[in-house]
Amino acid sequence: MPCADRDLGDILYREGISSANLRCSARQIGETIKSLHEQGISYLDLQLKNVLQFGKQMMLSDFGSTLFLKSILDVNAIGGSSSTICPSVLPPELVAKIDLSTDGFKFDLFRSYWKHVSDDAESIRVLTPHERQLISKIIVSQKGGQNSMRQSWRDEISSSLETIEFRDLPQVLSSCGSVHNFSVIWERMCANNRLWDIVRPRVDMTNQCAYMLKTFEDRDDSQMLHDVSDLPYKLIHPSEKVDVWAFGIFIYQLCGGGNPFHTGYQGHLLGVDAYSRLHHWSKVDADKSISEHIQDPLAQDLLRQILIPASERLPNMTAVLRHPFFSPTSTEAERYLEKHEEMQLLRENTVVVGKVTGATSRMLEDSMEKYSRIAFSTDRIAFPTCFVVLPYDLQLDESQNRYCAMPSKEYASCAERLGKCLLEINKATARMSFWIRMNDKIRDPRNGDNFKSQMQEWIIRARQPDNLNAIAKEIVKSLGLGPNYNLLCEEILAFDGSISKAKSYMKNPLRAARRAIGQNADSLADLFSLDGSLSLYLIDEDTMVPAYVDERHSPYPLRIHFDKSLFKNALLPFINIAVMKALARGRFHGLASLLGFPPSFIIPDSWKASEPGLLHSTENSDSIEEFVLLQKVVRKDDLQSLWDDASVNSSYSGSRSTATYSDIHSFSNLSLRSSASIDLSEGDPVIASVPMIHLELLFREFDPDRHFNNLRRVSRNSEESSPGLWTVNETVNDLQEAMELADVENQLQELALDYEKKKNTEIEIRNLLERKKAVKVQLHRQGFPFHKEIFHSRESIDTEYEALLPGDVDTKKSNPGAREPQADPKPTGQLLQDDGTKIPTYRMRNNDPDLPTDEGGEKKKSKKMRKSKRKFRPWFGAC
Repeated sequence: MPCADRDLGDILYREGISSANLRCSARQIGETIKSLHEQGISYLDLQLKNVLQFGKQMMLSDFGSTLFLKSILDVNAIGGSSSTICPSVLPPELVAKIDLSTDGFKFDLFRSYWKHVSDDAESIRVLTPHERQLISKIIVSQKGGQNSMRQSWRDEISSSLETIEFRDLPQVLSSCGSVHNFSVIWERMCANNRLWDIVRPRVDMTNQCAYMLKTFEDRDDSQMLHDVSDLPYKLIHPSEKVDVWAFGIFIYQLCGGGNPFHTGYQGHLLGVDAYSRLHHWSKVDADKSISEHIQDPLAQDLLRQILIPASERLPNMTAVLRHPFFSPTSTEAERYLEKHEEMQLLRENTVVVGKVTGATSRMLEDSMEKYSRIAFSTDRIAFPTCFVVLPYDLQLDESQNRYCAMPSKEYASCAERLGKCLLEINKATARMSFWIRMNDKIRDPRNGDNFKSQMQEWIIRARQPDNLNAIAKEIVKSLGLGPNYNLLCEEILAFDGSISKAKSYMKNPLRAARRAIGQNADSLADLFSLDGSLSLYLIDEDTMVPAYVDERHSPYPLRIHFDKSLFKNALLPFINIAVMKALARGRFHGLASLLGFPPSFIIPDSWKASEPGLLHSTENSDSIEEFVLLQKVVRKDDLQSLWDDASVNSSYSGSRSTATYSDIHSFSNLSLRSSASIDLSEGDPVIASVPMIHLELLFREFDPDRHFNNLRRVSRNSEESSPGLWTVNETVNDLQEAMELADVENQLQELALDYEKKKNTEIEIRNLLERKKAVKVQLHRQGFPFHKEIFHSRESIDTEYEALLPGDVDTKKSNPGAREPQADPKPTGQLLQDDGTKIPTYRMRNNDPDLPTDEGGEKKKSKKMRKSKRKFRPWFGAC
């Protein structure tokens, strides 16, 4: 093999590397790792020093850590002691955490497992690093000596020691009779010392926890066999995602010049803080670190998809190498760069409101931007996503100060059809949500049979119409759903299958919902195709009505040529989410305002039939989030064709169900036979982001100046991960003026928390005082010597503690076992003083009220004691 010129780390830190060469080198290494994966091999040790330059080629070296992705070995996991481990390139899933306050035994298990290594490491560390280095050199030079040379090698080692003598070495070394035995043991101890420096736990005493790498012993020459089941963590098997993380660290070092974690010269993580940060690493941490240290926007975008937890990380090197970072002149790279500029402009123009009221906080958390991130698998949105597309024009109604459609006969028919289709899509999603829960309950292997029997009972009872409401509540409660599902369940029980579509939803909720949503989407497309164009109006998220448009200075409303595929797959998903928010805000009237209907618009009866699907409310946004995810699952199959720029011609053939009321009575049996496992996976996030990509391109074409109808984005902070809503300038000014009110609300919340803590503290003080009394009573009964000075305490100390408690607290109620306070003592006699006055005398009492009197003595003894006290009582009174 020819000699390499040098390693990549030397090139990077001594000369630097150009952007073009950086991308070329990264691609070569990425292709090499991809090739290894195709051969079933995981590299696991990608470091700058392991990348060697041969002319213009970059090649990998040091394959000592490689593992097979699939192996017939009993233990095929990352972290074996026989392989080289570099903690700085390992992903977060390779770091374990033990809570010492609750799981201390796990820490003991770990120490016991590695005891043979830690013992050697502790023994050899009595020597300084310089002494260890000298001993290793002496062993190399004396390794071929005979027993007759024993004294010479001992003397040479002894003379090299600076702090101790030869006989003070660990016994296992000082007792060696030959240099050969000494060298074998010495090499083992040195190897274990290096290994322990990697695998030893890092203890955080402040937070009472410990971090360690998920390692195990697999060396053939180990002193004993170790069972991996004794370890307090599960081992991680080799996977492509582990190499993808290491490749991300590699790109980070090339572009930023350092590691995102605090590391030493050898690549080890330094300090417990580095291990803690790696273990708790999240997308927020990644975004912050990448934004601060990486300048290349394409590299930023790539690393945001790699240096994240395993569940969200790019799955393999093929997906990594597809990124435009490796082809910066491509069309996709230009789109990424444009988006980067747009995000910068968005950050600069976002209005940050640091303090908001509770209502404003809920509105920000319930923003359209939040749901769009969930629905379209993207975190970076540089434009408003709350809009509505209408087949008619809106005009400004100055009396209402809002946009409204002009009433006409054609408009009324069109408006009714538009709202009806949108409501039916929402209702189909509600039915899917209900029947998926029903499907899961029936297929439950533990309680499924019991639920089926209960279902038969409900069906029989449902034959009496008066029982429908009560039965619906029972069913909904058993499914773990909220009361907002009662009306939907009641509809299923009350009507035949042709209305509730129960039969088709029982067989396959996902397929039935896809058919219903597709049919209504086609009806909407037909409605819009009559005019041949679309009018896109942005929505003010504060009022959920179309924002005012000054058409002289604005491109809005956007006039878009109608395209069925674009409408169904790119625009309608956003409109459906806006409809949910409007329904949560004002039910049918909220939808009417969203669609620009005048206040005089009368809710048609066809809309009211969709009332069972109105599950959303402003108090609880969980249903909107669930519907967003379900609709994402429904459209994942249809988006592939849009991704390929093919026309979507989904047809939902088949006749409608003609099930009768009797069919509904036996639907639990039908579910037993035909209920199938439902695929609720969200699919490829790249495909899921297709609607967002098309909307992004649409705004770039029709609104290149980023006018956005003068809407402003408002957020709690300037971070991209913080959700924001788009509203008009007037609302923005109101939010800024309300900051003082928000500050007062925040202070009230803090005081309420402090008050609650104070109440808990008072309860704890009261409990501890009663416990103290109980302990003193118990010790007194055992004859504890309270009379000794060392156990004597101030009598007022308990009074000081009780003074901390509120005066109106009824201690008798708080502690039923507490004794009632004693009444004032009665005088037992009088004592004549020198001046002729008389003073009352009292019986002596126990000085410590917490200690009980001894009532177990004999009667004679008690009587005798009383007599003696009566004899000396006047003298005690005088004292």
